[in-house]
Amino acid sequence: MEALVIRDADVVDGTGADSYRADVVVDGGRIVSIVKEAAAAGCQRPKAVRELDAEGLVLSPGFIDMHAHSDLALLRDPDHGAKAAQGVTLEVLGQDGLSYAPVDDRTLDGVRRSVAGWNGPGDDVDFDWRSVGEYLDRLDRGIAVNAAYLIPHGTVRALVVGWDDREATPANWTGCGDWSPRAWSRARSACPPV
Repeated sequence: MEALVIRDADVVDGTGADSYRADVVVDGGRIVSIVKEAAAAGCQRPKAVRELDAEGLVLSPGFIDMHAHSDLALLRDPDHGAKAAQGVTLEVLGQDGLSYAPVDDRTLDGVRRSVAGWNGPGDDVDFDWRSVGEYLDRLDRGIAVNAAYLIPHGTVRALVVGWDDREATPANWTGCGDWSPRAWSRARSACPPV
């Protein structure tokens, strides 16, 4: 017997098609079947250990927040209730060219000042990472949503050029080119266990 059936949900599947009523069967954290209009058609309805009555409720795939500034919010509140309650299941972090990895001590101070308007000063967060991989490892300790990370070009530039308002030299551009593959080699999406 399956673990869960969500009964009589109005399914909006993200394809652009009209919604439809269905029983959605979940087992092992994954959707294993969708039985459309089961009650109306007089079909054999799926059985499960647990049933949720979703009549009058909408069931849809998770939403992707393509422009999130939750880089520290996920560390402060791993349950991420504000977004999870809205159906967000993936956040894309590292937006607008500034984020918290890769950094060194000098760059981190500047990043924290630059993005304090988005995330606060971060005094309540232990910045015990410096690389992208170490930051994602922190997220992997347990967050309720999935996270993807963009390598922040402004942070990479600050690592190589510093925070001065000046043209990057050819050597600086080479340095930026050296940092980006190092960041990518340690990058991956942070996903909670299923």
